[in-house]
Amino acid sequence: YMLVDKKVELDSQRIAELPEWNFLPESEKERQAILLFPDQRSAKRNCSRNQRVIKVPNTNIFKISQPYLVSKGITRLILEDSLIGLDLM
Repeated sequence: YMLVDKKVELDSQRIAELPEWNFLPESEKERQAILLFPDQRSAKRNCSRNQRVIKVPNTNIFKISQPYLVSKGITRLILEDSLIGLDLM
């Protein structure tokens, strides 16, 4: 599951805005990331009023859309305790 804004645009965040990732080097903190959630309940807990939760039916969509995401400046995916690099795929 992932969060999008009401216009169904991707909702990316700087890694520096996430306190649990403070141990990373400064160069890594400046990257944009998309937060992914393992279940709908945890996604809704992090959802604000101007956001929606959508289900990612197939995770291969990130491999397919990798050039688009990287061109938008999104180079990382965060799922629970995992940091996945899109520019390394």
